[in-house]
Amino acid sequence: MAQLTRCGAAMLALLLAALLLVGCLAPTPFKPAERRASDGYTVERLEADRFRIGFAGNEATSPRQVADSLAYLAAQVTLRNDADYFVVAVNKMAQATTYHGMGGYSEDVYCCHPRGVTGHEYEASAEITIRKGKAPPDDPAAHDAREVAEALAPRLKRSSGFSVY
Repeated sequence: MAQLTRCGAAMLALLLAALLLVGCLAPTPFKPAERRASDGYTVERLEADRFRIGFAGNEATSPRQVADSLAYLAAQVTLRNDADYFVVAVNKMAQATTYHGMGGYSEDVYCCHPRGVTGHEYEASAEITIRKGKAPPDDPAAHDAREVAEALAPRLKRSSGFSVY
């Protein structure tokens, strides 16, 4: 019985440590990704006026924060390339599930686990075309870059500096 109690206490301590670790994470700030498949934003120029952009968040970053960061990135790419509005051609949101078990983790786990913590990370990507002039009011995919940037800037935590490339 004492063995079971020590084992249960050890499992509880590991579970609490995993919860504390996940709880200590801060949402991913608006910053460039350090490498492919890491947290932050990415920008790839496809043509002079067309870009593939992305933003990946960590487990503490909500789907809304990821979507807001992607929209803010689209606005910044537009403005930094001397354009006024952007049109979203393709927009995707993906979720990855990570299981933090005792002593490690595994990705793409699709069921419940009594001895660990399951977390979700979100990643969004889009292809945008940038244009000069006024955004067409009848096109729901067209967004005024200044309006988007001004609306989202107060809600985003940004790292110092901004570099599209």
